Amino acid sequence: MAAKHKISIALLWCLTSIANAQSNEPVDTSSLARNEQAEVDAINQLSSPDGPEIQGRSTGSSELTGIMVDRTITMAGKTFYRAFSQRAMDNVIIGNATITIQERPDARWGSQVWVMEGSRMYFRTQLSPRISEADRVAGDAVKIVEDALLQQQLSAALTSDRDLGKEEIF
Repeated sequence: MAAKHKISIALLWCLTSIANAQSNEPVDTSSLARNEQAEVDAINQLSSPDGPEIQGRSTGSSELTGIMVDRTITMAGKTFYRAFSQRAMDNVIIGNATITIQERPDARWGSQVWVMEGSRMYFRTQLSPRISEADRVAGDAVKIVEDALLQQQLSAALTSDRDLGKEEIF
């Protein structure tokens, strides 16, 4: 049945292609290029009928300054990630880092959750399945990760070794 369907679609496509090729009407390529450029300009606008103009950041930096990766599995882990990312969204120090939140669930003890940047672990905790606890722990995690990232940035600014990369200094 599927083979017949594919053959009929291919036949329909061939017939429409032949019909379009046989039409002797000239195609105005300049109007096609103008229409295409107008569509590209409409996509690149900062404001649209769907919403207000996008506000730029006050820091003057690029829009993509940091990434937060969710590698959680359970509902408690997802709640921790959501609370952590909402609290860290406006934080300048965490916002410029590439953070990964990982989880290892355990049926007996709950979930182990940790926050990493690259190969460095800045926060690790054991979460119970209660979602309200994940919300509270996320607030503490933001403070701890912010302090650790700030400490790492300060020591990197004070220590410069041309032979070592950023991740090899510590």
